Amino acid sequence: MSKSNKNNRYRHSVGKLSDILPDNALDILKKRVAVLKQLTGNSAELGEDMSRIVAGIRAVPPTGDDMFVFTSTLAQNVKLLKTVFRDCDDIKFRFFKTAGRQALLVSLDGMTDTATLEDNILRPLMRASTSNFDLQQFIEEKLTVAIVTIETSANNAVEAVMSGKSLVMIDGIAEILSVGAPKHVKRSVGVPNVEENIRGPQDAFNETLLDNIVLIRRRAKDPNIKVRIVEVGERSKTSVAIVYSANLVKPGLSEEVERRISAIKVDQVAVSKVVEDAMVEHPWTPFPQLDSTERPEKVLNAIYDGRVGVIVDNTPAVIMVPATYASIMHAVEDYTMQASVASLIRFTRHVAAFIAIYTPALYIAIVSYHPGMLPTGLAISIAELRARTPFPSFLEAVMMEVLLELFQEAVARLPKKISSAASMVGAFVIGTTVVQAGLVNPLLVVVTSVTAIASYVMPYYSFGLALRSLRLPMLCLAATLGLYGVMLGILIVTVHLFSLRNFGESYLGGILDVDLWSDWKDGLVRLPQKFMKNRPIEFGAQDQQRRGDNKDYG
Repeated sequence: MSKSNKNNRYRHSVGKLSDILPDNALDILKKRVAVLKQLTGNSAELGEDMSRIVAGIRAVPPTGDDMFVFTSTLAQNVKLLKTVFRDCDDIKFRFFKTAGRQALLVSLDGMTDTATLEDNILRPLMRASTSNFDLQQFIEEKLTVAIVTIETSANNAVEAVMSGKSLVMIDGIAEILSVGAPKHVKRSVGVPNVEENIRGPQDAFNETLLDNIVLIRRRAKDPNIKVRIVEVGERSKTSVAIVYSANLVKPGLSEEVERRISAIKVDQVAVSKVVEDAMVEHPWTPFPQLDSTERPEKVLNAIYDGRVGVIVDNTPAVIMVPATYASIMHAVEDYTMQASVASLIRFTRHVAAFIAIYTPALYIAIVSYHPGMLPTGLAISIAELRARTPFPSFLEAVMMEVLLELFQEAVARLPKKISSAASMVGAFVIGTTVVQAGLVNPLLVVVTSVTAIASYVMPYYSFGLALRSLRLPMLCLAATLGLYGVMLGILIVTVHLFSLRNFGESYLGGILDVDLWSDWKDGLVRLPQKFMKNRPIEFGAQDQQRRGDNKDYG
């Protein structure tokens, strides 16, 4: 066979691959590769779109508890935090390197101790070894700051930043370090402004929660005194501390206080009155149902009587529950002087409370309806004085009450440098000019002045306001029914006080309860300290003996 025939035979036997497998032709494979490249590009774009969608979903607060979830990717966490802290120029982001990784420090400018962060956080982290970096071991061995916690909740992390703490995030680690190094402007512990005294302690609560807790702790080295902190306010996240003695408080009282506080649903808690209104059971009564003070020793005495103290952050007044009429009428001075003098002064307060409500009403009732009850000379003198004024006694009394309230509010709102001058002008106008003009009976000016002074005797300012608010209704009853109206008003007020109950305690009922007569040792009067060996029965303390507490620290 010739050589040319052999080549032709081999050429026909081998042929082209495309002839045998037409689907694998080069042009078809090129088209398929192009389609594959297009699909790969579309997949990459789809992945990027999915990443942006996921980041957007995480940045928007969902319906669950946390607003987003931290990941192990630092860049992703930074995007989420910057979304939350958008337009918050006082939030500082400080990037640095630790253990060969990118890291971030987030803090609130002006509320963090930068020196502590630099010495105890940034410097150790920057010097961390790049081999076998373990976060928990690094915290235990290298970090010297006192308060360091690992956070996984986004809500807790954001709240920590807004509270003055700092966050440390490390690339590749999903856990977040929360560093407690707060430092902010606050008022120092000062002297009492409202409840002043001569011989008692001279320090008072301020607006910082931790400082107020320390003022109580410093006075009693007792581990039985417990402090539970809850947050109130959907937006403000205000801290409220519940302080009590575990082996003295009435069973269930502290739990009920915490339940009522936790049930508060408001945006913010600016003052303690918001918390107080949520705990009272009779919101329309003018009488204060919870006691309040700026003195730490008064709160400690209440705690050791079996009561509960409620400290609201940003407020220098501490609430004490439950409260009764007898406890509200107690003052710090009662325990810094002789028992006989303190008893006399305390009894005077109760008399002053009666005078502050009913004296103008008694004057109107007697002068208008029952002048025969007065001695003849006094009745003639009053008649001569009233003959010089053009208005009836009731209208004169209302006029004087309005002038008195305006004067008190003006003095309370004016700056201190002007209030003294305003008080002199007010006293001159009310006491002299009005009488000389013949608009008001001089005797009524005396009655109004005595009534105002009696309301100032009250140791609790809110209770004095309640007494002031009842004068006008009593005047209306006296002008309508005379002494019968005054007696009707006394009955209404007394029945109302007996009907008030808060946290299971009667506001006024304990005074007439035979089982509680032993509480009179420190009730209407005050006996010497050696006779007060038991705690008040009214508040239901678990240990009634004052000689010492048991050592159960549960």
